[in-house]
Amino acid sequence: MKKETKTLIKQIALPIGIFIALCVIFIASVYFAMFKPNFTRRSQPFDNLKTFKNDENLQKNIADSEWFYSQNPEEIEIQSFDGLKLVAYNLRAENAKGTWLLIHGHQSVPLRTYATIAKFLHELGYNIVLPYQRAHGKSEGKYITFGIKERYDVRDWLTKVNEIYGAENPVYVEGISMGCATVLMSLGLELPSNIQAVVADCGFTSPYEIIWKVAKKDRNLPLPRLMIAAANLMANLMADFDFEEYDTFKGLRNNKIPVLFIHGTADSYVPIEMTIANFQYCTSEKSLYLVENAPHGIEYMIDEEGYKKSIVNFCKLK
Repeated sequence: MKKETKTLIKQIALPIGIFIALCVIFIASVYFAMFKPNFTRRSQPFDNLKTFKNDENLQKNIADSEWFYSQNPEEIEIQSFDGLKLVAYNLRAENAKGTWLLIHGHQSVPLRTYATIAKFLHELGYNIVLPYQRAHGKSEGKYITFGIKERYDVRDWLTKVNEIYGAENPVYVEGISMGCATVLMSLGLELPSNIQAVVADCGFTSPYEIIWKVAKKDRNLPLPRLMIAAANLMANLMADFDFEEYDTFKGLRNNKIPVLFIHGTADSYVPIEMTIANFQYCTSEKSLYLVENAPHGIEYMIDEEGYKKSIVNFCKLK
């Protein structure tokens, strides 16, 4: 091989090698900075205590969680549409007036989100069903899909609730954060006719929009659109979903079930504008309750009486 040819190969190989190395670094960065922490099951159980900055709220969550376990709730199971075993707590009420299905948020657990609300609703005389979302806690699954697949799980839990308590049993559904978006997306499916109302607490509008907000504003990641596009490709290849294949607007488009929208004005994670957009898009009976100075997902801790009153009045609870 001539010297000139070898020199040419080296000149071509060097930039190609650098390009490949940069691509590998970029892909690894997207996976570890964006995809893995947001879309995969945690290797360690979620610490449901550290997120309560206020010690009084922390102690209340602990006490209400202990109360819930002391009631000896049973564990129930369903199989998801794609073959996962999903687990929920089922706490029966004596002479129940109905049943509440409560859907927790991203990388959380049922009682981190719902211990206090579950106690309140149970003491009003309602059964409580508290699922672990797929890829969380006791439920199977490796990937979190921000409501895309989880919306079918809500539908199937509602079917399970009716199997246990009967189709004449009044049913109410609430979701907080990703749980809220999941519930709103589920409204686009064929759901049982005995659902009386939905409570939508601080939910986002679409996976893409909340991921963009986190990547651009919260973490200030470089090249955010390119990183999101790469993460979306990973979601398609690894978890079989797309960030833009569904959103809450599609779920609300033909919804007839009354919806109470709730959001805290100090929410720094899910913008309050997303709940306002969902509220404006909703064409069924609706109401909007904003909690002043409440951060993400704990409005019921900031204004407990107002939160309870809004639910009781809107849902016409007895």
